[in-house]
This record gives sequence, structure tokens and C-alpha cells, in this order.
Amino acid sequence: MQKQALILHAWQNGPDAHWYPWLKKELESRGYTVYLPEIPTMNSNAPDLDTQLRFIETSVPLTGDCVIIGHSLGALLAMRLAEKHTCTKMFLVAGWDFNDLTVEHRSFWQTPMDHEAIQKNVKDIYVISSDNDPYITAVTAEDMSKRLNGKFILIKHAGHFTDKFGVTKIPELLMHLE
Repeated sequence: MQKQALILHAWQNGPDAHWYPWLKKELESRGYTVYLPEIPTMNSNAPDLDTQLRFIETSVPLTGDCVIIGHSLGALLAMRLAEKHTCTKMFLVAGWDFNDLTVEHRSFWQTPMDHEAIQKNVKDIYVISSDNDPYITAVTAEDMSKRLNGKFILIKHAGHFTDKFGVTKIPELLMHLE
């Protein structure tokens, strides 16, 4: 069976930003079919979870041999997908798993995150954080990794893993791919 990877970009970003094109190229060189879609409503002031889930579920064949990589709000989308779909690995980069109470993210918090379902559906979970992320602290990310029974990876000085912080590659992610 063909290995698949789904990369979910961050809010107010697109598939050509940050480290996404680099990761797509790296995954393809390792034999993956890579999906890196422009996610509907992600570049709006009110990203809509239901719209995003429908889009992914109808445009990406989510097989059990899929790796999902989500960045920031894309990490929340990854976890919401993993509540219902199986995958071999999930990488959550600069993500969080609690209602942050921001008006813009309200559609993602109609229900609390179902950590038990995610653990059941995902074989290996990796939570990647930075020691200087201005939005999601390393402590917050490490606590999330514990709730998900995942592996915590701390990367020094990567900020929120964006171009603004000089991040165009995340080699530590590839180390845990195979």
C-alpha cells in the first residue's frame, strides 16, 4: 500500500509558507504521496472546522497508512480528524488541545478534544514545540503530549515554526517518520 502524508497548514497561511514545501519534497523523496491542500476558511477571520473536515474527508483518501502533520491551528484540525480516522503517525507542531477562548477559533471547540479516541486511532503521536514560541509554551505542549500519550520534542529557538522565526525546515520531524 502506498504511504500517504497530509500536511495541514496554519491559520492565516497557505501551503507555500514556512516549512511546508520543504517537508512535501522530503516526504515525496521517501516514497510518500503527499497532500498539502489550501484549506478552506483557514485564511479567514472565522476558520470553520466543519467546512475544513468536509473538505479533507472528501478530497484526501484518509487510509490507515496515513501520516498527518498539523501546524498551529492545523494541529487542531489534525486532532479533530484523528478523533474519527485512523493513521499511523501524527505530528502536532506548535499545537494545543484546549479551548483557547478566542472568538476566531470557536468552531473548533463545540466539544472538548477526545484524547481517548485520538490515542485509539493513532499509533504514534509526536508533539513538537519550541522554547520561545510566543503563542504556545513548551509546558503547554508537553502537557498536551502527556494527555495524548505522545512523544514530546523540544526544539530550541524555533518560535512558532514560521518564516518569521527563520524556520524553513524541521529535520527533527523527519527523524521520527520511519
